[in-house]
This record gives sequence, structure tokens and C-alpha cells, in this order.
Amino acid sequence: MSLAAKLAAPVRWLLRSSALRLTLLLSGLFAIGMAVAIVVALTLGRDAVLQRVDTSLAGLAAAVAADSVQGDTFSVIIRPVSELGGLPRAFARVADRGGGTVSLDKDFRRSEEWRVLITEDSRGAPVLIAVPLDDSLDALELLGNILWTTAGVVLAVALAIGLGAGYLAQRRLKRINEALIRLAEGDLKARTGNRRSSDDLDDLARRLDRTADELERLVSQTRHLSASIAHDLRTPLARLRARLEMMPDGEERGAALEEAERLSGIFDTIMRIARIEAGVGTDGFKPVALGDLLEEVASIYEAVIEDGGKQLDVSVKSPETVLADRQMLVQALANLIQNALVHGGKDITLFAHGTEIGVADNGDGVDPAAFEEIVKPMVRLDAARESDGTGLGLALVRAVADRHGARLFLTKETPSGLRVALKFTEL
Repeated sequence: MSLAAKLAAPVRWLLRSSALRLTLLLSGLFAIGMAVAIVVALTLGRDAVLQRVDTSLAGLAAAVAADSVQGDTFSVIIRPVSELGGLPRAFARVADRGGGTVSLDKDFRRSEEWRVLITEDSRGAPVLIAVPLDDSLDALELLGNILWTTAGVVLAVALAIGLGAGYLAQRRLKRINEALIRLAEGDLKARTGNRRSSDDLDDLARRLDRTADELERLVSQTRHLSASIAHDLRTPLARLRARLEMMPDGEERGAALEEAERLSGIFDTIMRIARIEAGVGTDGFKPVALGDLLEEVASIYEAVIEDGGKQLDVSVKSPETVLADRQMLVQALANLIQNALVHGGKDITLFAHGTEIGVADNGDGVDPAAFEEIVKPMVRLDAARESDGTGLGLALVRAVADRHGARLFLTKETPSGLRVALKFTEL
């Protein structure tokens, strides 16, 4: 994984937080609302300031006579409407409209913004009165800066709180999700480990742990029951076989002994599956070189395959070393070879590619829709019922895969056949 991908992974993980998404949504709505409120407030504030200035200008003009004013000052201009000489042209244009705000390109008497009003003086004569707006507008600008800064700080605090809340919620959800994944993979010991109950996520985690406890109890009880039944039936089956062997030779005696042997094999397989599924952790696991393991299995079963009128091919490509129970892997491969001998085609391939081992054949294959069914205990397809078998071979392989935390893949070969592979994590 590249450095950019490693850095982006935590961000993608955090962005999956529903709490963070809700915070971002509310923060966005808050930001839009604050922006609209500030713009409206500043607009209304400017209108209020201008209205107040106009009122003050009208009162000032009504208190004096324009023709008695001795010149303009820097702060106030009062002139009869007919005497606007010396003023910028913008004043005359605004005067024609009855007054308004004048924005100049450069300072006029140390100000670029002026408020102009056409009104009447104390004698009722029309006059132009104007005052600079720089101070008032500076006050509005200062107020706007304060409002925008406050909104930015509040938004940043809200985002920080949301980010923290989203991170905490996502971390708790991650524990719940990991526990569910482990349970789905067959690890019935998986728990969230939550003991408090402060909100709905804690309640969810505790309910999940209680459900996992009950599931583990029921599965353990079922496994123990099946193993106990198989164990208890082995004794009367052994006695039955002993009595059959004491019978005179004949076709019926041979058929009965074969059926007893078959039943004994079923019970042995059920007990092996139960023992494998009952195991937890990696106690007893050792590094196993998959290439060496494959060569060992091939040397053991090559003669058996040839005696069955079939051909064994071995495919080894960059085999890895994995942490595993060697005998379990041998048993799983043996079951796959036996399955290929009974149901597969003429060519059987034993392969080890990287961290993947398994068996492939060129027989009729299996409908991909039935892949999930044939790995269940005692499940046999209609075509397989015409041949010998117990329906436990692939179930044991699946138990071995689950015990090692490996993935079991069933795929259709081209042009025909079935490929069964166990893919392990590297040591």
C-alpha cells in the first residue's frame, strides 16, 4: 500500500461516521444560516444608518438658511441647489435624483463616501446638504468583521466537537463491526467488550455480546451433542461389526460389513469436525511451508490416484509459509483428493500458489449456485447420491479453513470441472 493510500485510509474510515456526517450537515446549514443572517444584518444596519443620517441632515438643513452659511466645512456641505459649483459631478447626478450615496474614485475633502440629501432650509428654499460616511461605514465594516469572525470561530468549534464525536462514535462502531465480522467468520469468542451503558451504541454493543454468548452456547451445545451421539454410537456399531464378522462368509455378510465400515467412517468424520470446530486460537500451530506440504501429499496419494485410473498433476508457484496445523491441512487435502476421485474427471491437479492450496479437476463440475450448499455437513447433490460418500468431505475442509482463519473458495474450471482452494494469510 502506498503512503498516500495509508494516509487516506483513516480519513475514509472517519468519513464513514454517521455522527460526523450529521455534524458536517448541521455545520453546513449553520454556516449558510449565519452567512445569510450576517448579510441581512449588515444590509439592514447600513439602511438604518443611512436613514438616521438623512434624518439628521434634514434637521440640520431646517435649522439654517443656506444663503447665510459662510462656506462649506470638511464635515458638512450646505448649498442652494442652484449653486453646486466646485463639487464633483457625482454630487450633481445624485442631486437630480433627490439625494443618495456618492461613491468617489478618490478622496474629496478626505472622504470617498458621502451622503447627499436634497431638502429645504429654514426659509423653505431647496438646498443640498451632504456629510461624509467614512466613519459610519468603518463602524459597519468593523461590526461585519466581528460578526464574520465570531461565526468562523463558532463554526470551527462546532466542527471540532463534531469531529471528536464522530471519531469516538466511529471507533465504537468499528469494535461492533469487527465483532460481527469475526462472528460471521466462525469465531464465536468475538465480543465488543463493552460494559457501560451511556447511550444507544453501548446498548447495541451489550446486546450483541449477549447474543454472541447465547449463540456460542447453542453452537457449542449442538457440536457437543453431535460429537456425543457419534461417540456413543461407535460402541454399539463396533459390537455389531464384531457380530457380523462372526457370521458365515457370504454376500450379505460382506455388504453388511461394508455398511458398518461406512457408518464408522461417518461417525469418525463427525467427531473430527467437532474437534476442529471446538478449537480456538493458534495453540499448536507451527510454520508450514505449503510447497513442501504439497509435495508430501502428492507422494502419498499419487499411487492411489493412478490406481483409480486418473492422473495427478502438481502445480507449485511461489509457495509461501503459513502458520497452521500440518495434520489438519493434510486431512483437508486428502478430503479434496477423495472428492475429486469420486466426482471429478480424469485429471486431478494439486496446487500451491502463494498462500493458496487446493485441488482442481476437469469433471462435470458443480453449479455455482450450489457452492454454498455443498460445504454444509451431510449435504449431497442429486448427482452425487448415486456414488459412495457421506456429504462430510467439504464440510471438514471448511472447518479446517475456519479454524485457520483462511478463506475457502469454490470456482468453476474452464471448460469444466471444480476448483477448491484454501487461501491463508501470510506468516
